[in-house]
Amino acid sequence: MQENDIRVLLCDDHTLFRSGVLSLLKDEPDIYVVGEAENGKDMLGKFDLLKPDILLIDISMPVLSGTDAVKILKKTYPRAKVLFLSMFFDEQYVYHTLKAGGSGLVEKTISKGELIYAIRTVFRGKNYFGPLYDEVKLKEIVAKYQFQKLHIKINPQDELTKTEEKIVLFVGEGLTSADIAEKMNISKRTVDFHRSVIMHKLNLPSLPAFIKYSVNYSGGRKI
Repeated sequence: MQENDIRVLLCDDHTLFRSGVLSLLKDEPDIYVVGEAENGKDMLGKFDLLKPDILLIDISMPVLSGTDAVKILKKTYPRAKVLFLSMFFDEQYVYHTLKAGGSGLVEKTISKGELIYAIRTVFRGKNYFGPLYDEVKLKEIVAKYQFQKLHIKINPQDELTKTEEKIVLFVGEGLTSADIAEKMNISKRTVDFHRSVIMHKLNLPSLPAFIKYSVNYSGGRKI
């Protein structure tokens, strides 16, 4: 490896997604994925061992979410460079990743070229949140949501789809992803994907928080 080579630790709970990222980056002469982690807790141990140049991490994962894991990481490694991944992207996500200590956020549907550009930009010590978000815009977002932080909660009853609501109700009844998959005649991976989306929508940082919310949400509701 050369002095300017970029060592990446990739953290995402979906094996197929990690494989896709590895495939995208494998031919880049200056970017090396030196390790993989499947959740925030796993990442913390591997970061300490590998000390990568860039952490490429999903926002929402079981066991320990990306944002919570990075907040913990920054206490020991305040200069760690972090590029977040997400299924969703808007000003609120930009704000939360900045507050967690991230230097960037990109959607999981990003093109290969933009992902590589984002990694190299963050490696150089700059922020990357896409072409529409320069430093002036980022400062405006932080100021806006710090002032309005009590008003940026998403109303779950407005935002959850019928399928997502059904999954929340099943979780509230104590069913596992495998149980839910059988009841809904879908794959366990699909249930896990919906669960991840729900956690994003409700801004739930961890699986225990999701379960607690689901129990409270289900209450007397019937499926």
